[in-house]
Amino acid sequence: MARAYLRINTDIGREVEVRDFLRTIPQVLAADVTAGEQDIICLIEADDVAAILDLVVGKLRGTEGIQGTTTNLILDW
Repeated sequence: MARAYLRINTDIGREVEVRDFLRTIPQVLAADVTAGEQDIICLIEADDVAAILDLVVGKLRGTEGIQGTTTNLILDW
């Protein structure tokens, strides 16, 4: 299994809408609105790093209301 923290910036006023959408995705273990550099932080878990990148690049970055993302892969050894 691979995990990552995803930091997300949203359009102004769409934080809760995007958070609620993220929480419907099975690979998203947690999604929370935050104060700070990003609007939302979520924890993603998938079979491997490729599946995480597929989710982020293929689905999430194109989601209406999401301006940009930063993916921080969790290193476990």
